Amino acid sequence: MTCNRALRVDCTHVDLPTRFVIEPIKASSNEGMIVADFFGGSGVTAAASAKLNRFFIHADVNINSIQTMRDRLKVAGANFDIYEIKDGISLYRNPVQTMDKMRALIPGLKNEDSLDKFWKGTVNDPRYGTVPVYVPNLMDSTTRILDEVLMRRILYEAIPELTDLPSVKKVVVYYIDVSDMDKINEMISKDKELNVEIEFRDLKDILDDVSLEDEMDYSIKEDHSKIDGGFVIDINKFYSDAVIRRINSFNLKSAQNDKKGKFKPITISDNGLELIEYISLDCTKDDGVWNSDAEIKIEYTSKLTVDGKKSDDYWDGKVYSVQKPLRIKVRNICGDETIFKIE
Repeated sequence: MTCNRALRVDCTHVDLPTRFVIEPIKASSNEGMIVADFFGGSGVTAAASAKLNRFFIHADVNINSIQTMRDRLKVAGANFDIYEIKDGISLYRNPVQTMDKMRALIPGLKNEDSLDKFWKGTVNDPRYGTVPVYVPNLMDSTTRILDEVLMRRILYEAIPELTDLPSVKKVVVYYIDVSDMDKINEMISKDKELNVEIEFRDLKDILDDVSLEDEMDYSIKEDHSKIDGGFVIDINKFYSDAVIRRINSFNLKSAQNDKKGKFKPITISDNGLELIEYISLDCTKDDGVWNSDAEIKIEYTSKLTVDGKKSDDYWDGKVYSVQKPLRIKVRNICGDETIFKIE
C-alpha cells in the first residue's frame, strides 16, 4: 500500500496511460483529497493523482504491480511510502515460482499418478499409511479461501473419488484463509458416512518466510574517479535459478513447436547481468524498512534510469553511491527481489 502527498507537476509531461485517467480524477475530486485504488495494478491512478496534487492510496496484491507502480511514481517525482501488510500476502507474490517449489516445501510430498488432479500428491504416515494432500492453487482465486463451497467439494466429490486408494484413512487439507472453521467442522461432524479423518494445516506456516533468492557476486570499493568520492559497487556475476528455469522452459516449448526450424533459443551470458532489471542501495540501515538512497533501473533497451531520471547511458555493471551501502536489493527480470546484506 502506498500513501502520498503528491507534487504538483505539469500534466502534459506524463505517459499515455496516465493521461486517460486525469480528467475523471479532476472531475470527481479536488486538490488535497484522497484518491484510492485498491486494485491499483501498474499505478496509473496513483501517478495521475500525484500529477493533480491529490493524496492517494494504491494497493495491489501482486509484487510486480507494486514494483511497476513504484518505478512509475519515481519517474514522476512523487513523494510516497510503501507499506507491506503482514497477513500471508506473500503467498501471492511470484505464485508460479511458489507453486513450483511447493513439493520441496511440504515434507515427504510425492506424486501419485492414480490420484485426481484435485490432490497435490501424497505423504506417508506411520499410523495412517498413504495420505492424500490438498494444496490450494495460488493462481486460482476460488481456492484461496476454505469455505463451505470448497468443503462440500472435498467431502462429496474429492474424498469419495479416492476409489483407487481404498485404504485411505486420512487426508491433509492445506488452506490459506478459512471463512469459518466452526462451520467447516460442523459440516464434517454431520457427514455420517465419512470414514476418513481430515487434518487442516495453514499453508502460511510453511510459506510466509520462504523466499526464492538469487545469487550475486559483487565487490565494493571507494570511488576515486569522482571529485566528491563515494563508493562503486561492481556486479561481477548474477545467477537466478527461477529465471533460468523459465527461459529453459520457454526454449523447450518453442523448439518443440518450431516446424520451420527457425527458432533461436534465448541464451544467457556467463555473468548473467542481463537478468537484472533493478538495483537499489540502502545506505541508512541494515535491516527493517527499506530506504532507497541510490538506485538504477535497466530498461529493456539496456539504457539506464538513475534515481528516477532517464539517461542515454548503458549499464556497465556498476552502481554508484555517495555513502557506503549497507544493503543491496536486486530485482530480476521476472520481478523477484533479493536483498544482499553487506558484511
